[in-house]
Amino acid sequence: MKKTLSFLISLLLLSGSALRAQHATLRFNDAPINLTNQSVLIVPFEKGMYLSDVNPAIARANQMTTDQIISRFSAAIDQSLRYTFEKNCRVSSFEQRDSEVVEEELNYIYSKLKLEYELVSETEEKSKLQNLKEKIKKEEKDYQRGQIRDGQVITQRDDRTRYMKAVVKDQQMLDSMHSTFNNKYFLFVNELDVSNDYRDGVSMQQMNYQRLIKLHYTLYHKDGSILSTGISMTNFPATENDINVICSKYFPILAEQIYADLFPPEEDQEKEEDKRILNLKKWK
Repeated sequence: MKKTLSFLISLLLLSGSALRAQHATLRFNDAPINLTNQSVLIVPFEKGMYLSDVNPAIARANQMTTDQIISRFSAAIDQSLRYTFEKNCRVSSFEQRDSEVVEEELNYIYSKLKLEYELVSETEEKSKLQNLKEKIKKEEKDYQRGQIRDGQVITQRDDRTRYMKAVVKDQQMLDSMHSTFNNKYFLFVNELDVSNDYRDGVSMQQMNYQRLIKLHYTLYHKDGSILSTGISMTNFPATENDINVICSKYFPILAEQIYADLFPPEEDQEKEEDKRILNLKKWK
């Protein structure tokens, strides 16, 4: 029995290492994405795309309903992304608009989006771009949005690792939002997961485990081309249920990871500029 338990714990630890290595962004274009000095519209996740198996604990600790928790998380994600991205670009968001028009605008956007998940499989270490492209299986399925019944989050459990991707069904929606916000890029926040981290069997046995926050996102150009999709992930102690601490301490980490994925380091930008200058000299 002890041998069996040790074997199961080892498997959990190994699977944890594999999952941790899968945080990344899948690029749909080999060219670097440079949002510097560009305009970006942040689109929040739908209420039904909040997936959580720790919601009762957070609700009790903060004396909040599920709807209130979702609104608080959504606003915190928006704020973290705005503060982070405003370093290098102009950011528009629905949190800054009149609440009377926001619901109508978001319902219109959601009606023109299809959510698909792409399954992630384990592969050997290769170049980042090649590795990520090979991780994504070709199987794609429409995702059934969750529901809230009697204040409880109801979702279909799916433990497979996946990227949740937003697929624009109607170019007119992008055109309409571009006309309203004058933005060049759309950053769709597709899904927020908050769950217990069952990957470390030893910590689970000792009741000293972590929780995971996963933020799924997709970046679009206003012309309808999808540029990247990915998952930003971090963890926090399972003993932490204060929603203000969770929002202020951990959501900025998610935003910084997305920023790092979408903005090339300064040295990379300098290399690209050097190449451009070199090419111009050749033409001269």
